[in-house]
Amino acid sequence: MANTRELGPVIYVAADAVGQPGQRRFRLRALTERSETAELWLEKEQLSALGEALEGMLKNEGYRHQRTPMDDREPEPVMPLNASVELRVLQLSMGINRDVERVVLIGGDSADPDDADATTVSLEFDFPRAYELRRQITDVVAAGRPNCPLCTAPMDPEGHVCVRSNGHHPH
Repeated sequence: MANTRELGPVIYVAADAVGQPGQRRFRLRALTERSETAELWLEKEQLSALGEALEGMLKNEGYRHQRTPMDDREPEPVMPLNASVELRVLQLSMGINRDVERVVLIGGDSADPDDADATTVSLEFDFPRAYELRRQITDVVAAGRPNCPLCTAPMDPEGHVCVRSNGHHPH
């Protein structure tokens, strides 16, 4: 039977990247009221797809974001060095708990639903946090390597050999 950790509602959720552009690792960090923490490590494409899914869901639900005045914003919590749950996510699902207007995320470390050794983590956060998370994801993903203007592939600081220029001209 799979090991399932239900964190429930979280009071903080954020996306970030660790490392240099081109070698970054992406993660979601979450904190519950009980001070449990989770770090869900994702691929860049997974994080980007989550941002797009959050944007579409908020639009479909008719959510209209209202800015919180700067003085009313809560400070970002200090996260412990070691997370209660740390997981490399291979499968990520998103749903909506419409009764309480929360997004439900479920991440698993196995692509096989019948894997007995799999670990699954679920957490929930409200629509305002989903909106802020979507904005963070957009910023984190965009902060990587610049794209080549010809082939749109990521360019290293030294440039790259562009396939659109037939591989003959480094950019």
